[in-house]
Amino acid sequence: MKDCALCKALKNEKDKYLYEDTELVFLPTKNKKGHHKRIMVITKEHMKAPPDEIYEDLWVQDFISFCKQYFNEEPTFVLCESTYSTIPDHWHLIACDWLSDDEKEMKQLFYTPHRAIPTKVKWAP
Repeated sequence: MKDCALCKALKNEKDKYLYEDTELVFLPTKNKKGHHKRIMVITKEHMKAPPDEIYEDLWVQDFISFCKQYFNEEPTFVLCESTYSTIPDHWHLIACDWLSDDEKEMKQLFYTPHRAIPTKVKWAP
């Protein structure tokens, strides 16, 4: 869709791709909102929702696996639901480090459904 900001990002920011496959792209967000690292996963095809729940589950798991490496210097990262998304018509998710210098962003993060995901798991002996 020509007016979609995410479709434009897919076309114009190929040099910033962190990962790409046949269905998805991972890339940094333009606005870090006070975070040191803030990235998103976007479907290459303009769609409001995945065609099937199984696709979404697989896409989220791929993104989480990537994020565990990308945020490896952090003990956890946050995977945010798209509840307050500014672009609700193109499926995407945001992942960011846990803290932000922006007080408004921290409040938004608190109220947005999210999952805090550890980057490293230590098993007890």
